[in-house]
Amino acid sequence: MTRSTSSLDTFDFLELLYLLSEQGRSGVLYVYRPDGQFQAWLEAGRVRHLQFGPDDGVSALVRLLQDPQGRFHFDEGVTHPSPRLDSTLDEVTLEALEAMPVQDLPFDGPARITSPQRVGRMRWSLRELDVLKQIDAQKPVSELTQDPEAKRMLLKLFRIGLIVPRKTRVARLTVTITRQVQGVALVDELIFRRWKEDIVRHPQLVALKADDGQVYTLPVRMSANLTNQIMIPADLLVRTTLRAGDSVLAKPV
Repeated sequence: MTRSTSSLDTFDFLELLYLLSEQGRSGVLYVYRPDGQFQAWLEAGRVRHLQFGPDDGVSALVRLLQDPQGRFHFDEGVTHPSPRLDSTLDEVTLEALEAMPVQDLPFDGPARITSPQRVGRMRWSLRELDVLKQIDAQKPVSELTQDPEAKRMLLKLFRIGLIVPRKTRVARLTVTITRQVQGVALVDELIFRRWKEDIVRHPQLVALKADDGQVYTLPVRMSANLTNQIMIPADLLVRTTLRAGDSVLAKPV
C-alpha cells in the first residue's frame, strides 16, 4: 500500500512534531529522504525512540534539524518494539538544539514566557534559572544576549515556542480635564492592571500618541470608573497640544 506523504517544504518540522506531541498522539512520524529514513516514535506524546539511518537518539534529531527536508507521514497507533527513550519533547529538543548554529533572535525587546507550566517541569541550572528570572523582570533580550550562554538558551526557548516578544496592550482613550489631582494623569483601574500584567510592574509613565503623530509622556496612576477616559490635570495639559475631547492612543512606558 502506498502511503500518502506531504512535503516539509510547507511545514516547520519542529512545529509538526510539537503538534503531534501536544495532542498526546501515539505512533511514528516518518520522514523520507534520499539519504535515509528518519523516524520519531511517540507514545501519548512522549518521545520513545528517534532513528535516522545509523544515528539514534538526539543525534538523529540533530541530523534532521540541520537539513529539515523530505516527505513525511505519520503512522498512528504503532509502538516501537524496543524503545530507547522516554522523554518529553522539550527535553529532547533542547538537547538537540544545543548542537545547532547560534543565530540572532528576531526581536530585541522584552520577552514573555508562554507556558510557565512547561518551564516548571524542566530541569535548569542556577545560571539558567537566573536568565528565566531576568526574562520575567522584562530585561530586554538585546541585553541578555550579551552573554553567549544566555543567547544560546534564549534561542532554544524561542525555537520551541517558550518565549515570544512581549507586547503591551494599547488603549484608545478620550482626554478629559481633572482638578482632582496635580502632576499626574489618571487612567481606569482595569486598564492600569492590564498594563501591570503586560510589563510586570506598576506603570509609572504613560505615552500618549495624538492623531497628528505627536507623542507625550506623562506620569500616571490609576483611578476607578474612568472607562475609556484619561484624566489630565491642567498643569500637565498645558505642556501638550492636547485638548479635552481629543482621542489618543495610550500605553505604559
